[in-house]
Amino acid sequence: MAESPAKGTGDVGGSIAWDDVSVAFGSNQVLDGVSLSFSSGFNGLIGPNGAGKTTCFNVASGFVAPSSGQVRLNGTDVRGLSAVKRSRAGLARTFQTPRLVLEMTVLENVLVGTERQHRAGHVREVLSFPRARREARELADMSMDLLRRFGLEGAAGQRAGSLSLGSQKLVEVARALATQSTVLLLDEPAAGLSASDTSAMVDGLHQLVEGTSLCVVIVEHDLQLIMSLCSSVAVLDFGRIISQGTPEMILQDKAVVDAYLGAGFATGD
Repeated sequence: MAESPAKGTGDVGGSIAWDDVSVAFGSNQVLDGVSLSFSSGFNGLIGPNGAGKTTCFNVASGFVAPSSGQVRLNGTDVRGLSAVKRSRAGLARTFQTPRLVLEMTVLENVLVGTERQHRAGHVREVLSFPRARREARELADMSMDLLRRFGLEGAAGQRAGSLSLGSQKLVEVARALATQSTVLLLDEPAAGLSASDTSAMVDGLHQLVEGTSLCVVIVEHDLQLIMSLCSSVAVLDFGRIISQGTPEMILQDKAVVDAYLGAGFATGD
């Protein structure tokens, strides 16, 4: 049988760390000495617009080269590795705007995420070798199970481009989980989702991630989602980490209230 899509690539818990990472675009200092680490389970990265959250993800996934510092994936420095090699090493991510192949079906898009699990090889699959056929069936079953978890099994045969933006985001989350990576970066997964889609996403993630070694990092402006899912939360402001801790600690931190939550935010004092 195919491995559970949330188990990751090994028995050791997934982790990701940014060590003194700085990024500047011309005179614009986007990240300034960011040191941050997350381990297995749900983790949140929040902050005002323009704080540098997506840039953190872009540095981690190899789309942006930092001017200084390093990123460690499961304890290994990934400087010099391309985005493709980082993906093969166990890193998956989603984007604020889904990057699906719109002409392919929903199921086919999720199956793209299973690419590195084809142990039998594509040549054997084309030639219809029994092992390759069995593997293809198992990966298709796993992909359908992911769609089922997010309430999308009925759309499996539809073109991805025919779905709403919210449903496309759910498909992209399912595809990322299908990679069986150890670290999953979700960039504003709830933005544009209806209340029912958000509920489906949260329920699906809970079922697939809780009790596994997968490290999930979520950038999101929906504080209720962050606080309900994440056990560790970090706050970026003007490219610097100003706080990190449990959700309860973050909500009580005056620096966070002043920079992000606003003076009218009730801390419970």
